[in-house]
Amino acid sequence: MSASSATSPGRLARAASSTSPVEPPTRIPLEIVDAPTQRRYALAGVLMIQAMKIHDFFFTPSWPPLLKWIFIDALWISLLPLLRIPRLTFKLSSRILLILIFALFNTAIFANYHVSITLTSFLPKSFLGFGDEGREISTAERHVRIQDLVDRGGHLIGQHTVRLSPISPRNTNERSTAELNPSRVSYCLSPPHNEVLVPILLNNSRPTTIQYSISALGKKSAKHTLTLNSREITKLDKEFREHYHIMQVSSSSVDDSEPYDDEYENDEYDINSHKYQAKRIQDQTNPHASHRRLLSSQQQQFYQLPLQSTQSITHLRINRPGTIRLERLISDKAGVRIIPNEVMVVECPTAEFQKADINRKECSGVTRELFIQAKGVTPLKVKWHREINGKRENFVIEGIEGSPEVSNVPVAEDVKVPIKLSLDAVGKHRYFIDSLVDGLGNVFDPSMLPQTSLTSRSVEVISRSSATFKNCGSGKTVSLFKGSEARLSLALNGNSDVRQPRIAQPQAFDNVKSVTIQYEPSIGSKKAAFVKQYDYQKGKNDQLMDIAVSDQGVYTILGVQGDHCSGDVLSPESCRVVERPEPTADVDLRSIHECSGDVGVKASLVLHGSPPFTIYYTEQRNKEPLKRLHRIVPSARDEIILQPESSGTYTYEFTHISDKNYNQIPLKGDGLRITQVVHPLASAEFVKHHGGAAAGRKQILNSCSGSEVDVDVDLRGIAPWTLEFQVVSPSGTRVFTVPNLTNSRSRVSVEIPKDVDAEGGTFQVDLVSIVDANGCKRSLSVPGISVNVQRVKPTAKFYSNDGLRKVTILQGNSAELPLRLTGEPPWQISYRVDNDSQVKTTHLRSPNGQLQVKESGVYELVNVHDAHCPGSVVSNESKYTVEWVQKPAIQFTEKSGILAKNNSLVRKPVCEGEEDWAELRLHGRPPFQISYIYSADLENSERTRDLVTFNSIQNAARIPLRTLKGGHHRYHIAGVGDASYPIPREAQSSSTAVGVPIVRGRYLEQSVLVRPSAHFKSTTRVSHCLNDAFVPTSRDTDEALVVLRGHPPFHLTLSIKNLATNEDAKQSVTIYSTEWRVDLPHYRFSSVGPTLVTIESVKDSSPCEEAQVDLTRRSIWVDVAETAAIVPFDRRQEFCIGEVMSFQLEGTPPWTIRYTFNNRITDAKSKSPKFSRVAEEPGVFKILSIAHQQNQCQTVVRDVEMTVKPIPSARVSNGKRVIQDIREGDQAEIVFDLVGTPPFTFTYQRTELPGPGTKGKALKVMESHTVSGVTTKEYSIFSAQEGTWTVTFISDRYCRYPPNPPDNSIEKA
Repeated sequence: MSASSATSPGRLARAASSTSPVEPPTRIPLEIVDAPTQRRYALAGVLMIQAMKIHDFFFTPSWPPLLKWIFIDALWISLLPLLRIPRLTFKLSSRILLILIFALFNTAIFANYHVSITLTSFLPKSFLGFGDEGREISTAERHVRIQDLVDRGGHLIGQHTVRLSPISPRNTNERSTAELNPSRVSYCLSPPHNEVLVPILLNNSRPTTIQYSISALGKKSAKHTLTLNSREITKLDKEFREHYHIMQVSSSSVDDSEPYDDEYENDEYDINSHKYQAKRIQDQTNPHASHRRLLSSQQQQFYQLPLQSTQSITHLRINRPGTIRLERLISDKAGVRIIPNEVMVVECPTAEFQKADINRKECSGVTRELFIQAKGVTPLKVKWHREINGKRENFVIEGIEGSPEVSNVPVAEDVKVPIKLSLDAVGKHRYFIDSLVDGLGNVFDPSMLPQTSLTSRSVEVISRSSATFKNCGSGKTVSLFKGSEARLSLALNGNSDVRQPRIAQPQAFDNVKSVTIQYEPSIGSKKAAFVKQYDYQKGKNDQLMDIAVSDQGVYTILGVQGDHCSGDVLSPESCRVVERPEPTADVDLRSIHECSGDVGVKASLVLHGSPPFTIYYTEQRNKEPLKRLHRIVPSARDEIILQPESSGTYTYEFTHISDKNYNQIPLKGDGLRITQVVHPLASAEFVKHHGGAAAGRKQILNSCSGSEVDVDVDLRGIAPWTLEFQVVSPSGTRVFTVPNLTNSRSRVSVEIPKDVDAEGGTFQVDLVSIVDANGCKRSLSVPGISVNVQRVKPTAKFYSNDGLRKVTILQGNSAELPLRLTGEPPWQISYRVDNDSQVKTTHLRSPNGQLQVKESGVYELVNVHDAHCPGSVVSNESKYTVEWVQKPAIQFTEKSGILAKNNSLVRKPVCEGEEDWAELRLHGRPPFQISYIYSADLENSERTRDLVTFNSIQNAARIPLRTLKGGHHRYHIAGVGDASYPIPREAQSSSTAVGVPIVRGRYLEQSVLVRPSAHFKSTTRVSHCLNDAFVPTSRDTDEALVVLRGHPPFHLTLSIKNLATNEDAKQSVTIYSTEWRVDLPHYRFSSVGPTLVTIESVKDSSPCEEAQVDLTRRSIWVDVAETAAIVPFDRRQEFCIGEVMSFQLEGTPPWTIRYTFNNRITDAKSKSPKFSRVAEEPGVFKILSIAHQQNQCQTVVRDVEMTVKPIPSARVSNGKRVIQDIREGDQAEIVFDLVGTPPFTFTYQRTELPGPGTKGKALKVMESHTVSGVTTKEYSIFSAQEGTWTVTFISDRYCRYPPNPPDNSIEKA
C-alpha cells in the first residue's frame, strides 16, 4: 500500500448526498500528523501490546500477567477515543465489547486452568464438563480436544467415482480427462461483447457433447443445464482463433459440418508472439476491428504454455453472470473423467472520474473533491496516481464495500469513491486511474483502452493575481506636471506572462482582469472622490499596468479581479499624486572690465523651483557656430563668471531652465542676452605643493641644504610672459625679473639670501607683476611662498637626573622613559629592544616626551626625524634599561613526596582516618596568599572538587591532607600572591586546573587506603536442597551475595552453623573482586533445617585494619529442604499425536516441571501428583527437571524422553473428488497415496453410485478390502466396476487412523 493516500482506505459506502455531523478536532492537529498516520500509530500500539503478551506467554506463564494484561488492554481501549482519531472514536458500548473480547483472549492464553477446574467442583454435575468434555492440556500448554488433534488435517481424503458408458470402447491405455478453467483464472463480462470464452483442457479426448450448468450468483439459486454438440464446439474453437489467436483461420479450413478438425489439436496459443502483438496494435488503431478482444495477463500466461501431444483446448461461451460447472463430457474415445472445478463469471469492473467535479484551471490554496465512479464486485481496490509538475505519487484505496444488503452476493455494485484534493502547489496537476480490482480478482486496466478524459483528469493550478503600486508609497509620491497626465504604475505579479525568477518549475499566475481604485482629492481641491474599475489592457510589458490620472490626491487599490478568482492587494496599496510648479530664473548680466578692456561677463542667478537646477545658455565668438552650454546649480542662487581666454566678440544668451520636475522650460523676459568685445588679462600664481604646509594663505617650503629653492608658477594669458618676483628676508628686499616664459607652468629657481643661508631662518617669495605679449602689465596679488631654511639638525637622547637610565616595574605595568628632543615638532623616533633587528617607530610632539614601554630589556634609540629634516641620536645617552620585580614562587618541599615521571609528587599512602599533611616553601615578599585545588576519585566512584585559599606570613606553610575517605586525592597549587603581586583572579576559580599541564613541585598526589570490610548485600533467607553443595542457585538475585570493600585480594572467613545438629564449620576463601556470591562447592548440606552463615573476619592486600560494619548484615539464614522426582506411567518411547503422556510426581506440592518439546522449553505447574500432556504435533518430548516447594530443590531429569509421531494419512486420487467415465470392458485405475512411515496397512471400500432412491440414505458398501505390508507410498488397483472408492482405515509403523478409543482412566493434571 502507498505510504500516503489522498483518501482514507477502508470500507466506503455507496455515494450519498447526506452530510455527516461536524466532528470535534483531533487532539493532535491534522496539519502535524494526518489521520491515516495517526491510525497507523494507534495500530502500532496495539501490535506492540500483543507482542509483549507473547513474550509474557513464553517466559512468564503465571497468574499475575492475566490481571496485568486485562488492565493494560482496558486502559488502552478507554484512552484511545480521547485522542479523537477519525474512525477510532468508539462508542461506550463498543469499548465495553472490545474490553470483554480482549479479556477473554487474555484468559485463554494466561489463565491457570488448574484453579478453574477446582472452582467447578462447586457447580452442579450437569455443568461439569460442559464445553470441556474430552479436553486435555497439550504440549503447547493449552486446552485441546483429543478428537480435534486426531482429525486435524484430514487423514482419509479423496474419492474416485467410476461410471460405465454404454458406447463400445476403443483400445487405449491413456487417461481421458477434462478440466474447466485449469489455470483458475477469473472471468468477467465487459461491453460491447458481454461474453467470454472459458477454456476446457482436454487430455486424450475429442468431445462430441459437452454438458455444463449455470447457476445464478447467490447461495440458493436454480441451476440451468446447457448442452453443446460437436458442431457448436467446432464453431466456438473457430471463433476463438478468429478473435484471439495470432493467425486467422480461413473459412475454407474449417467446415461447420465436420465434428472436429485435426489441425487444431496441437496448436499453441502464443499470445506474446510478435505477430500477435503487431495484430493487436493494428486492431486497436483500426475502427473496424471491434471484433478483436483482449486477454488479461493471467489468461495470456495460460495460453503461453505449450500443449502436450495428447492435450487440446476447447471453449464454452458464457454471456451472462453466474457460476459455471462442467457436468458431463462425451468423447469419441473412452469415457472422460471430469476434474471438479467451477468458474464464477461476473460483470467486469470499471472505473472513471465523475464529470464536472473540478475546473481545468484552479487557483492555489483551494480544496476540491474529485470522485471516482467505480463499479464491480466488492470489496474493490483502486490504484491511482497523481503527477504534480512531473512528480508522481502512487495511492491505493482498499476494502471499498458497497451496500450491506448485497455484501454476500457477488454482483457488481456502483460505488462512488471521494478523493480530497489540496491544490497548494502551483503547476500542472494530473490524476490517473491505474487499475480497479474487484473482489474476485478481475482487473480493470485503463491502459488497454484509448486515452480519454474518463480515466484521467488534468488541472492547472495557478497563483492568484496581485497588484501593488510601483515606485510610489512609503514616503514616495508621484509628480503631476501642468498640462499633462501622471502615470501610476501598477506591478502585476499575477499575469501568466510575467517573467519570474529562474526556478526549477516556472509558476503560472491568474491573468489580471481588472483593478478597482479609489480616489480621494487633496485638501482644498474641488474635485470629487470616486471609485473606478480599470480593465487590464495587455501591452508590451505585461508586468506593469499604467493608469493615467490628471488630478492630484490619494489613489488606493481596493481590489484585484483575475480571470478565475479574486487576487491579492499587496503593499503599498496607496499612492499620493502631487502637482509641481514650473521653474523660473532671474538673470543679471554685467561686463567685467580691465586695463585691456572687457575681459568677460558676470551672471548673477536667482532660481525658483525644485533643485537641482540646470541653466542652459549659448556662447558665440565672432561668427563662429553657437556653443550650447549648461551649468548644474544645486541651490537657488549662483554666480557664473564667463572669461574667455581668446580675444573676440562674444555673445552670451540664457535660454532655458530645468529642475527636478520639468525639463528645459524657456526663460522669458529682458536682460537674458549680452554682447561684448573681450581682451583677456594675463595672470599667474604659485603651484600648490602637497608637501608644503599652509600658514594662513601662504605655502611653506622647507630647505634643509643648498643655496637655491625651486618654485612652480601657473601662467595664463597671451605668451610669452615676463614675470617679476620679490624676495623678502630679515636683511632686506630683493626684486628680480624672469623674462620670456613660454610654458603655462614654469619652474623658477630662487636664490636663498646669504644671511639666511648661513644661519638658517625664513624668507618670503611673492609675485609682483606679469606682462603678456601685448605689453599689458598687470599687478598680482596672489598668496606667496614662505621658505623655511633649517641649518641645525634635530637630535634625540634619553634623560636621567642620576645618569643611571634604569627603571624597575611590576610585570604588566608600563614604564615611561624620558626623552630630550631638538628640532621642529612632530618628531619620528625609531628604537629597538635588546639589539633586536626589528626597529619600532613612535611619534612625539613634545621635546620632553616620554617613550611608553611594558616589556623588560635594554631600549636603544636608532634614528630621529623632525617635521622637516632628519637628525642624529646622542650616542652615549641612547640606551635605557627596564627591569621587572620578581613574582612570588611556591612549591612542595622535597620531603612531601617522590617525584614521578609526570612531574607530580607522589606521597606515601595512608589508611582511612590517619592524620597527614604536606609542607610548602614560599619565595617573595610576605604576607603570602596561597590557593590550591583539591580533587579526589573516591572509592565509591564519587568525584569531588574544591578550591581552598589561605594566608601565611612566613616562607613556610602546611596543607592538611584529607584522609577521611578512601580514594586517590590530588592537590594542585593554583596560585600564590605576595605584597607586590596579588593572587591572580583565575587562581580563585575551581576550573583553573582543568586541562593545565602539571608544573613540577606544585602538584601532589596521595592514595588513601580503604579499610577492608564485608557484609551481605541482602539478608533474605536462602533456600537449598538436602545434599546440595553451597553454591549459587541464581545469578539474578542478591541472595548470599557478599559485598567487600578494600583492595583485592580479600581473605574471608565464614562460619556455617546448623541449628539442628549444632555443627559449626569454618570456611576460608580468597576473593579477587569486590562482590562474591557464596560459592563453597566442597561444603554440602547434610541435614534438613535452618543454617546460620556468619562472616567471621576479612583482610585485604593493604596493611589497614578491618573497618567496623553493622553486625546485623554479617549473617544470613539458609533453609535446607528435600528433593522432588518424576516417574512416567508408560515406559513407551513412541507416542502418536492425540495420545496422553502421563507421569507420577513425588515430593511436596506444588511441583514445577520443566520440559522441552521441539526445542521449546516450558515450565509447567501442577498441584496434583499426576501430570499429563497430550502430544499436539510431531516432535521430541523430554523432561528436563522437576522442582517442588515454590520451585525449589530442582532435580535434573536425564532419562525421561518420548518421541511423538504423526498420524498417517491416505489420499485417493491425490485427495480430489474424481469422476471417471469408462466404456464397458475398460478398467479404471484407482491410485492411493500413503503418508507416514512404512510399512502401511489400510482398508478401502467401494460404495454404490447415488441414484434417485438413495437421496438422504447411506450408500451401500459393495466391497471392502484390507491391504497389509505396503512398503511404498503409492498403491494402485484397477477396476471395471461402477462405484465410489474411498479409504476407511490406515496405519503405519507407529500410529493408526482412526485411533484406538482413549483410556479414560488417566486423570487430568
